[in-house]
Amino acid sequence: MDLSTFQQYTAWHAEWNHRQYAAPAEPWRLVEVPLTEVTYFTNEIRLNWGLGRVQGGDWGVDGDHRLLRETPRYCSLEQHFEKGVPWERTELYARAAQQIESGNQVRGYESLGAFRERRCEYIDDLYRSIKTEGYRPNEKEGHHPADDNAFEDAYAHHLEPLVVIDRDGEPLLTEGFHRFIIADLLQLDSIPVYVLCRHVEWQRTRDRVAGVPSGEFPEKLSSLRCHPDLTDIMSSSG
Repeated sequence: MDLSTFQQYTAWHAEWNHRQYAAPAEPWRLVEVPLTEVTYFTNEIRLNWGLGRVQGGDWGVDGDHRLLRETPRYCSLEQHFEKGVPWERTELYARAAQQIESGNQVRGYESLGAFRERRCEYIDDLYRSIKTEGYRPNEKEGHHPADDNAFEDAYAHHLEPLVVIDRDGEPLLTEGFHRFIIADLLQLDSIPVYVLCRHVEWQRTRDRVAGVPSGEFPEKLSSLRCHPDLTDIMSSSG
C-alpha cells in the first residue's frame, strides 16, 4: 500500500465516524502523548487501513500486548546509547544476524553489512539529531534509510509514531519504535503521535465528555480531565 491509498482509507473512516459518533476525532490531528503514559506496545491492529479508526473487540491491555521497555529493541538501544555497547554486541544486531544467516531479509536488508552500515547508522544519526536539535517531525528529518532501501520507504515510516487507544484510554505504541525509544532514553516529556485506532468504548467516553455541559464534568470521569486524547473536545465540555 502507498501513502495515497492510506490517506483514502483515513478519509473514509473519518466520514463514517462523523456519522456514527458525537465526538469523532480529526484523524490527522497530532496528539501530544507523555512518554511515561506509554507502557505497552501491540501489533493487534493492522496498519494499512488508515488512521482514526474505531474498533471494538478484546484488543488492548487485555489482549496481545507486551511491556515496551522490556523488549530486545528497547534494551539494545538503551545498552548502545547509555552504556556505549557496540551495535555488534546488542541483541538487536544478533537477531538481525540470525535472520540474515537463515536467508531472510531484515527490514529489506539482505546483508548484515548493509544493515549495520545503513540502518544502525541511521539510528545513531537520529539519536544525535534528537539530542542536539530536539524532536522534529519525521518528514523534516534529513537522510533516511529510505534513500537506500525501498522497504524503508513504506508510508508508515514517514508518519509520526502511531498509537492505539484501548477501552480505558491507555495508549499503546504500534509503530515508530526507534523514535519513541530514543525520545524516552533522552527523557523527553512527550512526543506527537497519530492515533491509528480507538477502541469503541473509548470513543463512547469521548462522546460522553463532549456532551457534558460546561462546569458539570462528572466525578467518575474527573481522572480524564488531562487526557491527551480529550484536549480537542474539553473546551466544549468545560
